[in-house]
Amino acid sequence: MGTKLRTCEEVEKGFSNYIKLCLRHASRDYFKKLYRDSVLIPFDECEPKIAINIRTSTTITFEDFAVLSQAIETLSFSEKRVLYLKFFQDKTDKEIAQFIGVTRQAITKSKSNVLVKLKNHLEIQS
Repeated sequence: MGTKLRTCEEVEKGFSNYIKLCLRHASRDYFKKLYRDSVLIPFDECEPKIAINIRTSTTITFEDFAVLSQAIETLSFSEKRVLYLKFFQDKTDKEIAQFIGVTRQAITKSKSNVLVKLKNHLEIQS
């Protein structure tokens, strides 16, 4: 009786693993097809110009706002785009990289460079 019960449990476990594997592969294939069939529109065509509006819950003086706006204006289009996607759209570095078409490491480096550039500009103006 114990051998029969053990055999049933092993069959059930094997069937369960088979179903999990089938579902995993089906979902993987579905998302591959979805990604393959999706149409990517270049960012330049979607957003002809990025205007970063600064909204904050803390009090900011007009002078600080002007300095920050001036610092943002010194950034290139691609730098503004990375800032916008990261801090205003709350996208991850990986999502930004896929959207722009570069590696995640390139976005991380670009983001760090932009923040250093803004920090240096703000320190000079202070």
